[in-house]
Amino acid sequence: MGNAEIITNAKKKLEQFLGFSFLSPLVIEISIPFYGFYKDNVVVIGYFGDYEYELERTLIHELAHFIQDKICKPKFPYLHMIIEGIPLLFGIGNGKLLGYYQFVEGFATWIDEEIMGYRGDEYWFSVPKYYFKVYYKGAEIFRKLGKKEAIEYGLTDREFCKDPQKYKLLRTISISN
Repeated sequence: MGNAEIITNAKKKLEQFLGFSFLSPLVIEISIPFYGFYKDNVVVIGYFGDYEYELERTLIHELAHFIQDKICKPKFPYLHMIIEGIPLLFGIGNGKLLGYYQFVEGFATWIDEEIMGYRGDEYWFSVPKYYFKVYYKGAEIFRKLGKKEAIEYGLTDREFCKDPQKYKLLRTISISN
């Protein structure tokens, strides 16, 4: 399967999971192996070779960031970054910066694991402490909620979303159509 098909499949799976469709962001492929990130309406995806499953999982994760950014517009806690940033790199701290990263990365990780399957304890207990604390523990927050509640929390949380009403408007439009 080519990358264009994998991108289309990842988008379709995410749309089915969320219950609404969305326009695709720009997807750029680069040569860094096993890499992906989202920023400003662009998903950058690295080289995955024959690892199509991992590519699809990474795309779903980054597309989840895209959706959260478009609907919720997460507010980065710049002031907290000054005090909490360095310790958090070493997995130390429980402040607002950690909460923000758990909200953003936890949401995307929870979605990619709900769609593509749980990575497994062996994987999670082998990653650096920062990744465990941000990605795994963040996803745990969403796992404890039901699917509907977790999606709503990830797209409407008043602490971290600039526009918490946007998702409710979108849901109203989707239901009425």
